[in-house]
Amino acid sequence: MHITNNLGLNLGCHLSIAKGLPKMYEMAAFLEASCAQVFTRNPRGGKRREIEDAEIEQANALRQQNGFKTLICHIPYTVNPASPRVEALNFAKQVLRDDLRHADRFGGDFVVFHPGSHVNSGLEAGIGRIVETIKEALNHYDGHAILCLEHMAGGGSVIGSDPTELAAILEALNWDERLGICIDTCHLFAAGFDVRTKEAIDATLEQFDRTVGVGRIKCVHLNDSLTPLGSKKDRHALIGQGELGVAGIKAVVTHPVLSKLPLCLETPVERDTDYAAEMDAVRALL
Repeated sequence: MHITNNLGLNLGCHLSIAKGLPKMYEMAAFLEASCAQVFTRNPRGGKRREIEDAEIEQANALRQQNGFKTLICHIPYTVNPASPRVEALNFAKQVLRDDLRHADRFGGDFVVFHPGSHVNSGLEAGIGRIVETIKEALNHYDGHAILCLEHMAGGGSVIGSDPTELAAILEALNWDERLGICIDTCHLFAAGFDVRTKEAIDATLEQFDRTVGVGRIKCVHLNDSLTPLGSKKDRHALIGQGELGVAGIKAVVTHPVLSKLPLCLETPVERDTDYAAEMDAVRALL
């Protein structure tokens, strides 16, 4: 079966691999998702479940059979590569290094992580620690998966809501081709970037092009926002039921640049099957 329901979009959602990768691909097929996002380990940052070669082989067969296109892997939110605390920073270095290779091994195309918070130690110092963490993760790495910094909603000491901060990280790493950017429609909106019309998205992308380069954007988290423009609050809403609304989500999924990227839902659903309604809400806009 090849996905035909998404009318040219590479559309999917965040799914669980707790019951194994093959089960995740079966769920993706049920939802007619051509992309998906999974956590590289327990989202609270605990131990990683090892995945045997046989499970990967079975999963890859399902992936090919179902016309599945893009697997995004997400580092747990508890990992803070900008932390001034030695233990937290060392943990971040270990997770980024190990999980990038782990995700690459089981077919991840992009490995997304939050730049983190400098915890009132200063932006420059925080960026320095992020750069150091990424350097260690990429050392001797020659895999397929691209490591992606996620653009953030902002607030407090969080780094990455201003694209110039992401550009500073990339520049310090000599614009390494193994690095990309993941944007999130809720985060963009909360950070003050309007994405509710084609013109507003064009203006937002111009700012990103001047800083990180639009070609550096590899994937999109497609979420509505519970809070208003510029709120600096990362609060996702169901599709069409937040401040972006139906018109805003439609502007994103029909935009000539964004519609070509993997669009992955992270909306607040209780179980994976609930994404069927969210996927249908997006398809209805096409």
